[in-house]
Amino acid sequence: MEMVFRRIEYWIEGDRNAQRKLDTQSWNAEKIRKRLIKWFIFFIVSFLIANVFLAYLIGSDVLIQYITEGPLNHSGTLISLLIFTSVFYFIFSWFREQVCIIACPYGRLQGVLLDNKSVVVAYDYKRGEGENGRKKFRKNEDREALGHGDCIDCLQCVHVCPTGIDIRNGTQLECVNCTACIDECDTIMDRINKPKGLIRYASEDDIAKNEKFKFTPRMKGYTAVLGILISVLVGLLFLRNDVEAKVLRLPGQLYQHVDETTLSNVYTFKIINKTINEYDNVHLKLLNKEGIIKVVTGNDITIPKQGLAEGTLFIEIDEAFLDGNKTKIEIGVYSGDKLIETTSTSFMGPRSFN
Repeated sequence: MEMVFRRIEYWIEGDRNAQRKLDTQSWNAEKIRKRLIKWFIFFIVSFLIANVFLAYLIGSDVLIQYITEGPLNHSGTLISLLIFTSVFYFIFSWFREQVCIIACPYGRLQGVLLDNKSVVVAYDYKRGEGENGRKKFRKNEDREALGHGDCIDCLQCVHVCPTGIDIRNGTQLECVNCTACIDECDTIMDRINKPKGLIRYASEDDIAKNEKFKFTPRMKGYTAVLGILISVLVGLLFLRNDVEAKVLRLPGQLYQHVDETTLSNVYTFKIINKTINEYDNVHLKLLNKEGIIKVVTGNDITIPKQGLAEGTLFIEIDEAFLDGNKTKIEIGVYSGDKLIETTSTSFMGPRSFN
């Protein structure tokens, strides 16, 4: 909102005062031209954001494929894309900060997570109010002698606030930390030759007791939780396998005798390819036991990119290599001569076998 749409709006329509003036003037050629340009650019940016969001849902390669094949050939996806575009356009063109107030949970969590030592966008009420409160600015007036603070009650911090709050009333649910009030207040302080920072990033204790920032136990706890979450995420990313394989015994099926000493079990398998590369010449081998794996559809399997291969297979093992009526076996998934995944399952045999 602040870094893209707001900047485009300022570039086309000017600052806040210019925008308010444009809002009140009649629909002449200038207003129509500026509004149409702004709305068109907003729509293009919303369309690009919708494409990124759609790529997150269906995959960037699939989205590129749909584009090259022609959007009309994938009308369902095109309709979804236009819906996303309309939603983003509505939010950034009109609804704006109301999303933060109504839909975003951060404002509700803020009251639970903050304390007097939390650094937020804050108004220095001790400096701003003085002993006798705020007062409008008058040239050559000794405000300190009269006991008035540095706040001249110009209300510019309220005028520039996108959610319309008065930061001088303290931290509020509607504050989106855009810091527009800080910039505007610093500008006013420059004009009246007062130090900047009447509104700044500060904690309640910094303003009330002049206590500088400290790494509090609560912050240490938040940091520890954040560190754990980041570590888990990094671990999952590094431990994530490119291929995932599952081999399960077919329910309700017992072992079968192939000959006097060889037993056979029937299984279903599913191999998921999480990469954007196709795996061909995929075959399965027993790793910890001697035996044969026979895939019903043929021993060579092809796994499409970001797809899966599934089917049925038989595993045949000599009774001499079994550990009992239930033997754990490990299976390797190979692409050519390269081992790409391992999995395990159980092999059933006669209960009387020792």
